[in-house]
Amino acid sequence: MRPVYVIGTCDTKEAELRYAVERVEAAGAPALLIDISTTPCTAKADVTPEMVARHHSQGADAVLGHPDRGRAVAAMAEALTRFLLARDDIGAVLGLGGGGNTSMVTEAMRALPIGVPKLMVSTMASGNVAPYVGPTDIMMTHAVADVAGLNAITRTVIGNAAHAAAGMALNAVPQVTGE
Repeated sequence: MRPVYVIGTCDTKEAELRYAVERVEAAGAPALLIDISTTPCTAKADVTPEMVARHHSQGADAVLGHPDRGRAVAAMAEALTRFLLARDDIGAVLGLGGGGNTSMVTEAMRALPIGVPKLMVSTMASGNVAPYVGPTDIMMTHAVADVAGLNAITRTVIGNAAHAAAGMALNAVPQVTGE
């Protein structure tokens, strides 16, 4: 069974990401926590920022340790894109976060083929999502509250998104060729 890749920045969203992993697994799907923090982080993830950063075209040093957040986010987005494209076991991708994380995760999601389930829970989903979705099948869910702690609202929104991602991973649509 292919896992749900739960992606976000553990340096600022660890509790929320771990809750999403817990809900995916409670729904019966395996989950992998992918940490794309661009600042030093001691969180334990299945895939660390260093592991993702090594996929950058110029290596991990091009991603980690930048004092310029914009450059770090852009570099991690490239590294995450290359990381995901190198994988052959993605059941679904679930991203959580605000502007920076939404930018990184949706850039990588846009590179994945149509049909790979992609769901982004974001504070950015209350406005124009065209820059994040583009001509792809990314689903965006408004976080309603800032993804900055667990409370009644964030638990509900993240839990629903995790269950949706698990459902998509567990019930993959068969690929049809020749149409």
